[in-house]
Amino acid sequence: MQQNDRTPGGRRQARRKKRRLSRGQWLTICGMSVLLLFCFAKLLVSDARLADLRQALDEEKAAYDRRVYRTTVKYRSLIEQYAAEYGLRPAFLAAIILNESSYDPYAFVASTQARGLMQLIPSALTYVRGTKYDGRNVTEEDLFDPETNICIGANYVRILSDRFGGDPVLVACAYHAGPNNVDYWLYKYSDDHRTLRFSDIPTQSTKEYARKVINSYAIYCEHYYPDTGHSAADGGPASVRLSGAAADL
Repeated sequence: MQQNDRTPGGRRQARRKKRRLSRGQWLTICGMSVLLLFCFAKLLVSDARLADLRQALDEEKAAYDRRVYRTTVKYRSLIEQYAAEYGLRPAFLAAIILNESSYDPYAFVASTQARGLMQLIPSALTYVRGTKYDGRNVTEEDLFDPETNICIGANYVRILSDRFGGDPVLVACAYHAGPNNVDYWLYKYSDDHRTLRFSDIPTQSTKEYARKVINSYAIYCEHYYPDTGHSAADGGPASVRLSGAAADL
């Protein structure tokens, strides 16, 4: 017997029919559920990535703070004196000294015969012949004297700066690997034959050395000589940024 919609059983059956969802409605609900789950999962991933980014930034800042703590300026008056005499930025000269000897005036490397604060080698003296201070009467033992060493070293850096347009990366490379090698690298690896990115430097040891010098230079500019700039030689103020782990200048 068919139930009438007015009977209790008929009314219950009618309500069940009203509550029953259509196929389209079920698909819409399922789609929305999947979308909400996807958004929730994406939010969790984004939070994890943000936490990783914050941790990386905190670690980078801590590493920078440690570098700042270790990067003091010793023999500051001599550095500033001869930087001014040879038209160099004291921050750049200090960065060279830090990475060459860590301010040890008695530093010596037997394999290269490098001596003193700026680790001068005998061949460096040949480059300063005929200049304002050519070191003609300097003995090898004299290179352990801080003032003599910085004076001759600053003269040599000035010569390199003139040769490579004051570019701190090129000057750092030339100081480490020799100017003739840098000339060759500019010819072979540089697009404009005037500048080198860190990725262009073919020798790993020189690449690492140049990075360290530029990082130290940036720290000195920020904390000791804030009005200095991007060039190794004196000029108008400009910004110097850290090279970082993967940055190219």
